[in-house]
Amino acid sequence: MNENNTIFKGDRFLWGVYFVLCIISIVEVYSSSSFLTRRGGDFLGPAMRQISFVLAGTALVVVMHNFHYKWCKLLMLVLTPLSFLLMLWVDIFGSNVNDASRWLNIFGVSIQPSELAKLSTIITLAFILARFRYKDTGKVTPDAFKWSLIVVAVFSFLIFVDNFSTSALLALVGFCMMMVAGVETKKLAILAAAVIVALAIIVPVSVKMYQYEQTEKKPFPVLGDSRLTTVGARTMRFVENFGKPAYEEKIGKDNYQPQHAYMAVANGGVFGVFPGNSRERDFLPQAFSDFIYAIIVEEMGMVGGIFVMLLYMSMLLRAGVIARRCEKAYPAFLITGLAMMIAFQALINMGVSVGLFPVTGQPLPLVSRGGTSFLITSAYFGIMLSVSRYARQAGKNEQIKEPLAEESGDISAPNPAQI
Repeated sequence: MNENNTIFKGDRFLWGVYFVLCIISIVEVYSSSSFLTRRGGDFLGPAMRQISFVLAGTALVVVMHNFHYKWCKLLMLVLTPLSFLLMLWVDIFGSNVNDASRWLNIFGVSIQPSELAKLSTIITLAFILARFRYKDTGKVTPDAFKWSLIVVAVFSFLIFVDNFSTSALLALVGFCMMMVAGVETKKLAILAAAVIVALAIIVPVSVKMYQYEQTEKKPFPVLGDSRLTTVGARTMRFVENFGKPAYEEKIGKDNYQPQHAYMAVANGGVFGVFPGNSRERDFLPQAFSDFIYAIIVEEMGMVGGIFVMLLYMSMLLRAGVIARRCEKAYPAFLITGLAMMIAFQALINMGVSVGLFPVTGQPLPLVSRGGTSFLITSAYFGIMLSVSRYARQAGKNEQIKEPLAEESGDISAPNPAQI
């Protein structure tokens, strides 16, 4: 089929992953929102709400993948300062949801600025790592590491104030992008060591803060109410119960959600109880959001859980193939960073649901209920599909359809993988 005869252009595999995840999202959000439908009496409400986001997200993908990815550089000039200002605003005036001020209410619409910050950071990093390169050798200049570190550090700190896990996720993706771009191993090793030292200080301090507040029944001196207390509580519970059978842990206020998530996973078995038959959805307050993967495993079994995981991993691998074939560095780094953000966030969400990581609050990309996260992730796919359409590809056996070539005026250096 001629690509020009359809509105869905670009890499078909990425389109397939997107649509399969959207279908899973509609089914599982509807199934896991049973307690909301009983409380509100609107049985189709959650499903229709999610369908509206799927339609809006798909429209966004269609629009964005028809624009040349070079326009992301212009988008960067708007998103980066906007994200910075919104993050400052949310840290001061943000709405409190689940003990975290992560949301802004604008004309009655709730948005999560950290999602915009993640997107703008990846676009900015791709630009920096492509711009500051020696065009003859393809190696990065010292300025590439310096500016990349500044961008990641600024946005990670702004997000860290109220969302430790998202801050850590952004820092991890930024580190991996620098590694892929070829930043000196020595510099990356020093950076990794500095992060480890920082965590070795932050985590014990957060645990002490939590213990102090539990015993003294008042906020920790100086720092007062802080998300570090939540980090300490989750870390301490995770360490204390790591390796112990979940059924030996008494269910209480602090571990209510993860315990019922583990029960959901255990109920699923190999093939699951099939969609609509989940039992734990009635006990998990965030069954449609943070712990939706547990409901997926319960209803679709281990087979379904592995299938969903493979969707994200195959998307990452496919993005890697496209990136490797790009002749320019900028589209290669852009698609790599976006794919890593989606895949890493998915792995964290799935790891929390099965007890491999402490509770983080990260949604499952394109599956969990939510507006800002769904639309921003759709934008990721739109940009990745744009790269698959417009970036000049190398190789005689190229399977990716390429209707338009790279403009000669592109400032980015050659892709180091092609040198």
